[in-house]
Amino acid sequence: MGCGGFHELFRVYDSRNTGYNDRRPDDTQEKISLIKRLYAEGRIGKDRYYSLKDRAYDGNLSFEQLMDIKESSRDNRENSSQDSGLKEDKPKDKNKNVNKYKEKIKELKSSKEKVDSIRSKIEERLSELYQKKEKTESMAESMVSSSEEAAREYIGKKIDLEENIQVLKKREKELEKQIDEIDKTMKIIDTKMLDYEAVRLQEELENIKKDI
Repeated sequence: MGCGGFHELFRVYDSRNTGYNDRRPDDTQEKISLIKRLYAEGRIGKDRYYSLKDRAYDGNLSFEQLMDIKESSRDNRENSSQDSGLKEDKPKDKNKNVNKYKEKIKELKSSKEKVDSIRSKIEERLSELYQKKEKTESMAESMVSSSEEAAREYIGKKIDLEENIQVLKKREKELEKQIDEIDKTMKIIDTKMLDYEAVRLQEELENIKKDI
């Protein structure tokens, strides 16, 4: 934007053509309006915006200094706009991360359901094997006196059942560890999501406060 757009805001300075120490009490609001315009157009950053506002309210800022800031920012305006664009992308990045974490939690919940389902089936199978083992032990004891060969057969079946039981018990413990790991991971992700949400709300508050 050319100098013409600032003509009205600088009318007091142009008409008086005064220096730094020649101030009028009613200049403050015109200076604040110009500072807000410089900030809105990306000519100054947030920190400088607040600094200039404080100086204007304290009476330590002249229109001549504001004109110098406006002119010096002209060449850097393109870069300032790019920086502003990057800042605007940050909320999008945060939303992208939040959505990514939501997908992760969804996947983890699905995995946990599958693991729970397998673990339930293992528990049912273990219950069946324990019952068979008890029956086999009883049959082996009853056959010892009548048929040693039959007793050995039942003892062999009992050993096979015990091996199957041990294998399934091992798998059950592994599945329990997987469920614990899934729960821990979900808590970590949930914490990160809460952190992003808190940062987003803080940025919204800062955006509201900066034009006050």
